[in-house]
Amino acid sequence: MRRFCKGQSTLEYVIILAAVVGAIIAVAAALKPKLTGTYDTLGNKMQDKVNEVNF
Repeated sequence: MRRFCKGQSTLEYVIILAAVVGAIIAVAAALKPKLTGTYDTLGNKMQDKVNEVNF
């Protein structure tokens, strides 16, 4: 039974890693629309300021 201990702990780390990656992907998917809207708003404000500058 001692020889399976290493394989078992490796499997546990793989499961934990998969859960963490899944959580990161879920959070990114949930925040993507808000971030896209924020970047669009920021880009529009920057473009408006550039258009105000007269050379």
